[in-house]
Amino acid sequence: MPIPTTELVIFDTTEAIRNDRSILRPAFEIVSKSNGIQMPAYVGTQIENPAKGYVFMNWDSLAHHQAMMASPSYATLLEALKPAYGGWSKMYHVIFNANPIALQQPVTEVLLLTIKNPSHRTEVFDILTKISDSTKKMLVFGPSLEDKNVIIVVGGWQSVGAHWQMVANPEPKAALERLYTLANKDHLFHSTLTPFKGK
Repeated sequence: MPIPTTELVIFDTTEAIRNDRSILRPAFEIVSKSNGIQMPAYVGTQIENPAKGYVFMNWDSLAHHQAMMASPSYATLLEALKPAYGGWSKMYHVIFNANPIALQQPVTEVLLLTIKNPSHRTEVFDILTKISDSTKKMLVFGPSLEDKNVIIVVGGWQSVGAHWQMVANPEPKAALERLYTLANKDHLFHSTLTPFKGK
């Protein structure tokens, strides 16, 4: 199966979704009928600050998601999302370097980087490729389709502690220190994601 285009939405959560993620089931049932969607969709609140939430959905292409947003059912979808939506959101699209199996792990790391100088792009990608390979693609990355200087990284971990333990080792620690001289760390948090298959 080709690598999908992954939609990431970071949003302000409501108390309702913090208490019960299944309130989004009607929304995902609408999405599941869309052409080009690869279910399941994944939703979770941020472990460090549950007032923030994440939705990940995999599409055959960006055009498939854009077609869904232009369809008559999009207004119904927005209505179905209202109980979970606390007022702010940001959407990204990314084609990762491998299938994002991190979404299926007990804890998913969400890291957003902005490359400081486009001339460092190759080195940033080299560092991330080495880390991705060393984790057997449990950590994947790619440039945002909206802004190629914004890099989206997702990593799958058994726990938040397992992530911090791994990056404390000398080799990844040195690689990340170099990475953070080349790119701003705009967002680094974790979530436990719930899959929704739809109908």
